[in-house]
Amino acid sequence: MKSSPRPASPFRRRRIIWSVLLLTVVFFIYLFTRSPDAGWSLPIINPLKALSLGGGGAAVSHSNSRVSKVSDALAAERRAKVQEIHGLLHFVTAHGERRFNEEGGDTINVVGAGSVKVDPTQKVDYKVYSPDGEDDWQKHMTVLRTEHPLVVFSKSYCPYSRRAKALLESYDLSPAPTVIELDTRSDGSVIQAILGRLTGRSTVPNVILLSSSLGGSDDLALLDQENKLKEILEGGGVEVQAAKE
Repeated sequence: MKSSPRPASPFRRRRIIWSVLLLTVVFFIYLFTRSPDAGWSLPIINPLKALSLGGGGAAVSHSNSRVSKVSDALAAERRAKVQEIHGLLHFVTAHGERRFNEEGGDTINVVGAGSVKVDPTQKVDYKVYSPDGEDDWQKHMTVLRTEHPLVVFSKSYCPYSRRAKALLESYDLSPAPTVIELDTRSDGSVIQAILGRLTGRSTVPNVILLSSSLGGSDDLALLDQENKLKEILEGGGVEVQAAKE
């Protein structure tokens, strides 16, 4: 004769009930507090936040403020570089006869400032980029966007520069690229050094669309092969008149 199973003790039943309730509560807390777009994968850590977490637990409590400060600093640095690129582009397109070293050595005469020494490794004052004293930068920016959206810094003897210019010419662009031949300018090395500081590219050709460097000859060729160059140029306000598939 089989014996009937022993009933669970009240203590055991309460423990099971509380365990189930606890797991249920935990599940619903997770379900309703997670991001609706988070999916069921591991979270992706913001790289800026990851930098701020490098010091261990003490850094976690201040991560938001540190991420914000790093992000703001990077954004400010980027804005400053973009503005200086605009200044350089204005100088070479609007003041074709002026040079950063026109007074001998490394100085230029600037209205309201006199002789100014240009150190390409340091931020150049905007007055230098508009040496005639005309500081209406909204006007300068309009001219750059409409007349000189694409600027090619080149050297006339460089085969890579010739290849980049030929590729752009094949697109029949309007307005046509503004080409600055650095080897024909006494301040060519100064401009090249400024470009290196601002764009991270110290060689030629250096193709600038508005304020962004598209790179050099190989970069343009790759964009062309991937059928991306036309879209990028048109996005910068340059009309592509040649039929490009």
